[in-house]
Amino acid sequence: MFGSKKYQKVIEQQKAMLAEMEFRVSQQNELYHAMYEFLSSGMALGKDSKLKDYVREGYEGNPDLFSIITKLAGMFASVPLYLHEKRGKEYERTDNEKITWLKRTNYYQNWNEFKRHWVISAYVTGNMIVYTPKLPEGMNRGRINKDGLIVMPSQNVTIRSAGWRKPIGKYVLDINQTYEIDPSDVWHERFAPTLNFEDGKNFMGQSPVKVAKHIINSQNKGYEITSKMYEYGHPPGILWKSGEDIGSSTDEQENKFRERYRTKYQGVNNMTVPIFTLVKESGRMGYTKIGYDNLQELQVINMSEHGRRVFCNLLQVPAQLFNDMSSSIYNNMVEASKAIYTNRIIPDVNTFCEGINEEILKPYGDLILKPDFSGIEALQEEKAKKVEWVSKMWQDGIITGDQYLEMLGEEPTGEPEMQVRYITANRIPLDFSETSDIQRSDKFYEQYKIPEAM
Repeated sequence: MFGSKKYQKVIEQQKAMLAEMEFRVSQQNELYHAMYEFLSSGMALGKDSKLKDYVREGYEGNPDLFSIITKLAGMFASVPLYLHEKRGKEYERTDNEKITWLKRTNYYQNWNEFKRHWVISAYVTGNMIVYTPKLPEGMNRGRINKDGLIVMPSQNVTIRSAGWRKPIGKYVLDINQTYEIDPSDVWHERFAPTLNFEDGKNFMGQSPVKVAKHIINSQNKGYEITSKMYEYGHPPGILWKSGEDIGSSTDEQENKFRERYRTKYQGVNNMTVPIFTLVKESGRMGYTKIGYDNLQELQVINMSEHGRRVFCNLLQVPAQLFNDMSSSIYNNMVEASKAIYTNRIIPDVNTFCEGINEEILKPYGDLILKPDFSGIEALQEEKAKKVEWVSKMWQDGIITGDQYLEMLGEEPTGEPEMQVRYITANRIPLDFSETSDIQRSDKFYEQYKIPEAM
């Protein structure tokens, strides 16, 4: 029948998707049985209750972390990603106009902003949870509907169990728990695994901000103190007098003193006015310093630099690229720029593409999403060195032409002549001598009387 193969392929894809949607842990899985037997249907899995604090204090409330995270997100989103379609044995780049979410990903975000949102959620909360509503039936079953892809607020997400055979039963938002989202409509990646398995906490990722929360809090307090000092100021010290006739103060006197302090000594204009206590006729005058002579004593700047280094170390990126030149361990900025890609951006881009390919693109046929790093300036110097030694391997006959292309990240041609190893024709053995070779030939002809025969 005309088109039967095409429809058979669609049916197979739908069956595979249905099996994936109905996936459950096997009845014989003793590990899951032992770990999650206590999970009952509808039970909320454990999670880090401080996720909202990490968003508020680590991302929204700390300028150092905000600058690091947004810069990394911009670099992540700037890596071009292209669709490739399988043609024969190889994948070739293609443009598929039907996949509209690669341009306008949802109602309010384009593709670039969506990618930044996705990776920022990873760096702050440790979870990349995306709502992926799929068409439930028809020829396009399993494909993304017109709502597109939407990053869910991880700090508001609770996972409800459906029993030990299906620990992840539903995704629920604490904003409105009426709506329960099926896992088949959720793409969930974890930045780092949570090693605490109690109450199913391992099904949520570990936040990098949590690991550095004490340093982040110290930074925030330092900035807060600095802000209040500039806003209210403080006097340099207290002039006091001691003597036998000076008694203890009453509550009324202390309240009056506090009120007098607010009106007379607070404010930037009063920072140099010392506080005077009650002065009696006899006694010894004294002076007690309070506050700080300058902001350097607060170590706010040092704490800020230390915090940046710690968080950069957590994300495996060079701190010198974030205005911390004193912590440089690289020979130059080129090496540091390359390290930020190899240590952070490239692994995250690969995680993103693998997730799209496995969770989103399967119902679309033989399509995959692949990154293109050829335009990244920081990586080109390394590529030039690679070209140099790969070319030498090809010239020495160690690799074939197609292997040459593959090692440089290009698509092999598959042509027969590109499967052969070649060597240069102008090379001869070191012990080769033209004169001795001719002499050996003459002896051969003389031995077999070839000249007489000719």
